[in-house]
Amino acid sequence: MTTAEDNRAQADTRIAVGSLNHVALGVRDLEASVRFYVEGLGMRQTLTKETSDLTPSLMRLPAHAKATTVFVQGASRVGQIELAQWNLPENDEGRPKRPGDIGMGQLSFPVDPDHIGALHDRLVAMGYEVYSEPTTSIIKNYGPVTLFLCEDPDGNQVELIALPSAETVREFRARAGKDET
Repeated sequence: MTTAEDNRAQADTRIAVGSLNHVALGVRDLEASVRFYVEGLGMRQTLTKETSDLTPSLMRLPAHAKATTVFVQGASRVGQIELAQWNLPENDEGRPKRPGDIGMGQLSFPVDPDHIGALHDRLVAMGYEVYSEPTTSIIKNYGPVTLFLCEDPDGNQVELIALPSAETVREFRARAGKDET
């Protein structure tokens, strides 16, 4: 393929992925993870299933590998999390990736600005590891966001963030443009 052909292939937006379908998380205790995502974060459970006999070969796992999985989804109904408890020996590292590591380091979920404080309080009351109170900061060329971070039962870092509306972002950018003149 020539450089020109390569560029045309890359520019063909008809060949593109859609929205995120799901992210799979291996978990140690499926029941505890479902409690965090459903009762703690308010997601809904959409599917519970066992992996098929084809799964191990597709995923390059030992032939005996099996998992029970539960899919959960937020209010937007775009994208899901597949919580999978496998019958394999635990990962020797024992801890999920962190920001700065190669691989997934954080899950981030939008939260209604009016509900972020109550969500924080609910997670604290349920005994989950919450890093701080909700904190507001200004993101350059974007606007104010309010967020806090916590951990799910397997130690995965979860960010809960109240994002500004599109109108707030436009207003923020318009004001920022005036300040620069």
